[in-house]
Amino acid sequence: MTNRNQFVTELENLKLELIQMGDLVIANLNDGFSSFFTLDLKLAEQTIKNDKIVNATEQKIEKTCLRIIMKEQPVASDLRLITAVLKMITDLERIGDHAADISKMLIFMEKTKQIYPISSFEPMAETCNMMIKNALQSFVNEDLVKANFVIQTDDIVDDLFEKIKRTVSEAIRKGEIDADYAIYAMMVAKYLERIADHAVNISEWVIYSVTGEHVNTPDL
Repeated sequence: MTNRNQFVTELENLKLELIQMGDLVIANLNDGFSSFFTLDLKLAEQTIKNDKIVNATEQKIEKTCLRIIMKEQPVASDLRLITAVLKMITDLERIGDHAADISKMLIFMEKTKQIYPISSFEPMAETCNMMIKNALQSFVNEDLVKANFVIQTDDIVDDLFEKIKRTVSEAIRKGEIDADYAIYAMMVAKYLERIADHAVNISEWVIYSVTGEHVNTPDL
């Protein structure tokens, strides 16, 4: 195997590691959603523990990236790819943190069993999940259309967040919602909004890795 072929193999393995980290994060995120919405304390505790695996995976990929840079001294598109991976794993790790944060909300509200139904939560969670999956798929396929679609979808999550705020505020005004539950519900909504923002970040780094241009920092 030539040096170039070996380098290409290393890059493909790096992509695979990123996708595997993404799968871990998505699984943890789904568990975080589920634990909060079903008041499953055991699942919440497991989700929090699993976040350590996500953190360890980020550190492993980071070391791989740095090793490749030192060994191969990549340039142009190869360097952009590695730079993008380093940025994306940071966003994935933060999504994992928020999955654990959502589960922590359940632990904090263990004594608050009065759930107030908020219909916008489910579509908000589903949209966040879809955004992460599409962002990762856009990376694998170098699909700029899908990456831009993720960025545009963030508006839907923002609208749902505002809708949840209005729903909770109205319920508080009418005395229909437990005060503690209202606080924790709004925090979960905020975590979901941040998760969507991180999915947008991942998509922006996908675009950078392909084109060399970043939406927020075009001089990169």
